[in-house]
Amino acid sequence: MEQDNKNIEEQQPLNCQQQWELREAISRNQTTCPDVDEQWRVVSEKLDLAGEQDIDHADAGPMHMRHTWIRWTIGIAASLALIIGYRYLASSPTDAAQVNATAFAIHVPDEIDEVTVSTADGRQQHAGGKQLKFDQSSRVPTQLMAISTPRGKDYHLTLADGTQVWLNAESHLEFPDRFTGEKREVRLQGEAYFEVKKDIKHPFIVYSDYLTTRVLGTAFNVRARSGRDASVTLVSGRVLVKSQDVDQVLTPGQQASLTGSHLAVKTVDTYPYTQWKEGFFYFDNQSLFNIMQELARWYGVNVSFDDTSKMNVRLHFVVERSKSLNEAIANLNALGVVHADIDDGMVVIK
Repeated sequence: MEQDNKNIEEQQPLNCQQQWELREAISRNQTTCPDVDEQWRVVSEKLDLAGEQDIDHADAGPMHMRHTWIRWTIGIAASLALIIGYRYLASSPTDAAQVNATAFAIHVPDEIDEVTVSTADGRQQHAGGKQLKFDQSSRVPTQLMAISTPRGKDYHLTLADGTQVWLNAESHLEFPDRFTGEKREVRLQGEAYFEVKKDIKHPFIVYSDYLTTRVLGTAFNVRARSGRDASVTLVSGRVLVKSQDVDQVLTPGQQASLTGSHLAVKTVDTYPYTQWKEGFFYFDNQSLFNIMQELARWYGVNVSFDDTSKMNVRLHFVVERSKSLNEAIANLNALGVVHADIDDGMVVIK
């Protein structure tokens, strides 16, 4: 997306049937063809940007994996060469009821530098610094929408039913601007913390490419960045987590995560899994590799382990996310366990 937010070449808008199909993926209920222009006017007013001309159209192609590189010392096994600071590929099957067939109908450009609001017709607008809040009583025809966050930024929004969502950096949430039908359904790519408004008659369901989470009213964290990094951590209430044909009911303090194709449940301290929404990196007994993976995602840098023996060093490390990269690395070095330098935009662990 260009920095000056200029309009780009006009796309052919989706017809009524295409709009309905996108809407159907969320609500399963047929609706009349939405008035796209009126819907976007309402969204712009919510963002207080109705007078600005900074609407761009979405990239028509699917989201592609953005590769970055890591400098490794000679002899390290190829299996350790996980990419740090990457973008995840959205799958494209269409049956939302199956965990591994979760289609992301709204796409954003590979590179965004601001929190971006998108609609099903391909329009986009920056969300700015304000919280976005939707209204369940709106009479505007329901439309599928999305919020996408870049590296280094998170966002808090309120869905139409009153559910609070904190969306972590490099994440993507799709949702209807108001809920209709028997279920409240959203789709997540990345990481988000939910405080779901209780409604026994309308269960809330979070779909991802790896796990499906069904709740009535509760607080939980969902992480769905890859098959090796997918988990649901329950803070309060009760949730049902599904992976393939396996169901697990969680109670507060439990976490369900994927281990290969197996859904494992364990008891955890939920505090470290929720502090990101409070503005902190909080790592408790985590490997340096995992710590640097999160810092790389937030600050948009690459990481090199010159001393690969440090990859599995486990640390307790806390730093404010508002700190600069230099400050974060200085705090890491202050632990006296490892030493990291910043060299031409790359963090080097020595």
